[in-house]
Amino acid sequence: MRTALERRATRLDVSMRPGGLLAPLPLLAGISAALVAAAVLFSNGSSDDPLIWIGGLAIAFAAAAAVSAAVGAVAVPELSALGVATVGCFAGLVVWQGFSLLWSIEADRTWNYVNRALVYLAFLLLGLAVGTMRRAPRFAAGWLAVVTAAAIGCALATKIFPTLSAQTERVARLSSPIGYWNVLALLTVFALPLALWIAAPRSRPDWLRAAAVVYLYAALVALALTFSRGGVAVGIATVAFWIAIGRPRLESAAALAIALVPTLVVCGWAFSRPGLTRDAQPRSLQVHDGRWFGLALVLGGVAAFAAAFFAARYENERPLTESWRRRLGRAAALAVVVAALIGVGALLAAGITPSRVLHKFNEPTATSAGQGANNLTNLSSSSRWNWWQEAWKSWRAHPALGTGAGTFELTHRKLRVDGTVATEPHNLPLQFLSETGIVGFILFLGIALAGAGALLETLRRLEGEDRLAAAALVVALFAYVVHGVVDFDWDFVAVTGPAVLALGVLLAAGRPARVRLRARRGVLAVTAGALAAAALYSLASPWLAARRVDDAYSALGRNDPAGAVADAHSAHDLNPVSVDALLAWGTA
Repeated sequence: MRTALERRATRLDVSMRPGGLLAPLPLLAGISAALVAAAVLFSNGSSDDPLIWIGGLAIAFAAAAAVSAAVGAVAVPELSALGVATVGCFAGLVVWQGFSLLWSIEADRTWNYVNRALVYLAFLLLGLAVGTMRRAPRFAAGWLAVVTAAAIGCALATKIFPTLSAQTERVARLSSPIGYWNVLALLTVFALPLALWIAAPRSRPDWLRAAAVVYLYAALVALALTFSRGGVAVGIATVAFWIAIGRPRLESAAALAIALVPTLVVCGWAFSRPGLTRDAQPRSLQVHDGRWFGLALVLGGVAAFAAAFFAARYENERPLTESWRRRLGRAAALAVVVAALIGVGALLAAGITPSRVLHKFNEPTATSAGQGANNLTNLSSSSRWNWWQEAWKSWRAHPALGTGAGTFELTHRKLRVDGTVATEPHNLPLQFLSETGIVGFILFLGIALAGAGALLETLRRLEGEDRLAAAALVVALFAYVVHGVVDFDWDFVAVTGPAVLALGVLLAAGRPARVRLRARRGVLAVTAGALAAAALYSLASPWLAARRVDDAYSALGRNDPAGAVADAHSAHDLNPVSVDALLAWGTA
């Protein structure tokens, strides 16, 4: 028997040393950055097909990080109690969703939804690994700014050249490259605090601050052209939150003001052009208005850059005194209050009272997806109120366990009062309550509450540039949580993947990180590899089964019933809960 001293000696906690860590961490950081770019630009909305390779790579490299940590090649962050609770609740929610397969009313859909959660857990683990690097918040915020800028550029390009996107030719609302306008709106909202983080500090080069104002301007234009009411509302709340926790405030307000002027001019003109704001317009009109929009967009960007550049240079040559900064700050706050009062007065004068808003919001009407710019003035919930009631009724019927992860579509078909189709209730708390019961809801609530506390600790722990970058990421996560109350962002790896990875980075940033050498590190490494292999099989199996189902129907089309039976049987073996496999088998 070993003594307690001998047992303790089998685990060595070594402070992080550059020699052992230079190779793995930059590699993991680069891989994580590539995965974020792939998730944002190439995930094709909520489609399962791109999730196979994006998620498969995320799981594989998260497992590599875990194995590296087990053998002492990568440092392990010593999370706070709230950080541990956040990660624990996240992992617990994934496991609980997996258990819900046992009672799910739509098991094949549940399996796919569990796979999506496994991918997000992999993103979280990668974020924890990257968070142990020096300047990790700056790296994460900077790369997310680059990726969101690329996505915004792609989105605006589809307005200038409408033939780039088949959807843009039919529906006026901006949605590329994600495929869903409300989620694109959330992605552009992510860009707002990131742009202000770059533009505000006086320590930045003048050209970089001016470029950040152009980035902010492009994000605001793209946000407006999504015609997303929730996106605009969350965007306003996000900017207000940045002003509250970001620094410097006065420079942030100035950058926002400079970007808003060309935004209002360009959007004011764009909203008058039917080729940009109305659905199903002739291609010739879309091309004509798109080219003029491109010119207006460029001219607005040039004006924003010039104004921001000369303002930054003037500020550097003649810095404001503290007394003037206080006066301007009070003037800016007063201007915001006056603008808010004028806006409220205008709404009341137009007859838009709280009671009318509530009445219109609750109206049981189904609103078409393609509404163009009129969606911004629509007070209806677009059937959300009905979906929320359906989710609530479903939970009342299954309070403890729920109906199974990802099963709201079937619940909706049973309870709906109109002809709309919805895969989720467009409300994340209600979604988890309805689908995973009170247990899943408590785990989801634990992620939100423990995560909020852990992020507050991070902001208190970090200083200087790291603190500013962390604040920008915290504001982006705030936007994700708030927007989740009115939409189903969990289904989109384009926003959830980067958000979860940023959460992991922030949980680990500034915390002590140690290389842990354990006597049973081989067992730990093998266990991590085995879990990753199981996760990869879980991810690939339903996808392969769907391919076999397609092969079965193709065989029937070739008058090859034996081949169809074999393909359908193979599909059933790969995914025993697939209804499509059974239908193909029966048809063959």
